[in-house]
Amino acid sequence: MRRRPRTVPNPAAPRQPRQLRPAWIGLLCIVSACASAPQKPTFDLGRFSAQSLEQIIVDSRGLEAAGRRIEFLSRQFLDIPYGAGRLVGAADTQEALTINLAALDCYTYLDYVEALRRSAAFDEFPRQVTAVRYRQGEVSWRSRRHFFSDWVTGEAGPVRDVTARVGGAATAYARKELNRNDDGGVLLEAIPVVERTVAYIPAERLDENLARRLATGDYLGVYAEAPGLDVTHAGIAIRRPDGLYFRHASTLRAQRRVVEAPFLDYFRRTPGMVVYRVLQTPGLSP
Repeated sequence: MRRRPRTVPNPAAPRQPRQLRPAWIGLLCIVSACASAPQKPTFDLGRFSAQSLEQIIVDSRGLEAAGRRIEFLSRQFLDIPYGAGRLVGAADTQEALTINLAALDCYTYLDYVEALRRSAAFDEFPRQVTAVRYRQGEVSWRSRRHFFSDWVTGEAGPVRDVTARVGGAATAYARKELNRNDDGGVLLEAIPVVERTVAYIPAERLDENLARRLATGDYLGVYAEAPGLDVTHAGIAIRRPDGLYFRHASTLRAQRRVVEAPFLDYFRRTPGMVVYRVLQTPGLSP
């Protein structure tokens, strides 16, 4: 798929990034911002630099609508390779704040896009990744948001579950025991089993009329039929003049990178869909 060139969203009044400090000072600030982490933060900016990410953030702040900012920010990651298991931490391994933009899985892709959306400058990015990925800003295995529905459960945040609003009468509900394995054990060690009702739109009820209710920048999850999971994959709804697309970090062997797929073609082959949306707030606030 050919990437479209990145453009400044507001060419009539472009804003310039502030002068960045020397690289070693910027590095020190990033580490200091995460000093409460049990391990030293690890990060790899991949094809980006601190300067390019600063410019991307500045450009995105010219887009007032949250969905347009998500579209713009997520576009910067197109064609980045898929990579699983890049986060540092487990039940028996101390957690470290990890920022790896060189390879993404479906969840870290959304983490970084949402964290960039909330950032006013590059120096804020690590702190916002922490806020998106962990409960109460505590960098630990137990406080990590392991499940997609953790984004919309507990602490009040800007992301809301709008599945029922989008699906209307087509919405179905499933009672789940998240983290419960088929054999009665757990999928993730040291993480409690949580009972949760998951709203989803079954694939057989998806059609053009329902798809029109989706907005650019909606975070979409592929509903999981397994009892211990809420979703098995996630990505972003992107509406263009030629139709609705699903932008995601693909696990398919022929792709293994961040790509776009026609929305209905993709989701009609899945069990169903979960829809989360960022609340629109005035001005440029997250």
